[in-house]
Amino acid sequence: MKAINKIIISAILSGALIFSNISANAAATQADVDYSTQVSQTVQTFSTDAADWAAVVGSAPTLAAGSKFKEYKVKASKSSDKFLATIKKLKSLKASPGFSKSGPMLVSAMGLYEKAITALKAAINKNDAKAIGKAGQVAVKANSAFLAWQKSYSTDVAALNG
Repeated sequence: MKAINKIIISAILSGALIFSNISANAAATQADVDYSTQVSQTVQTFSTDAADWAAVVGSAPTLAAGSKFKEYKVKASKSSDKFLATIKKLKSLKASPGFSKSGPMLVSAMGLYEKAITALKAAINKNDAKAIGKAGQVAVKANSAFLAWQKSYSTDVAALNG
C-alpha cells in the first residue's frame, strides 16, 4: 500500500505549482485580473494542501490494523476533506473571457482530482489496496490534465500580458 501511495503522492505533488498574476494590461479586463488573482491564490492553497495531504497519506503504518491504523485513517480522512474543499473551490472558479481555453481545463483537472482523492479516501478507510491502485490511475490522469492546464494557463497569461 505504501508503494502505491508514494506513486500517487508524487504524481499529485509534481502537478502543484505556484502561478503569478497577470499584470494590468490593455488586453486584460478587470475580470481577467480578478480571475487570475483567484486562481493564483487558490493554486497556492492547493499546493500546500497537496503537500499536507501527501505527508499524512504517506505516513501509513506498516500494519493495517490496531489503534495506529485507526488514527491514520482519521488523519487521512480529515486531510482528504481539507484537500477536497480546495479542489472544489478551484473547480468552481468561473473563468473570465481571457481564460476561455485554460478555464475549462482547470475545471476538468479538478474534477479528476476530486474523483481520485474521494476514491483514495474511501479505499484507505476500507484498507483496499486494489481500490487504491485504481484511484492512483485517476490521480495520474488528473496530474496530466493539471500539467496541460498549467501550460494553457501560462499561454493565456502571456497573451493577456501582451
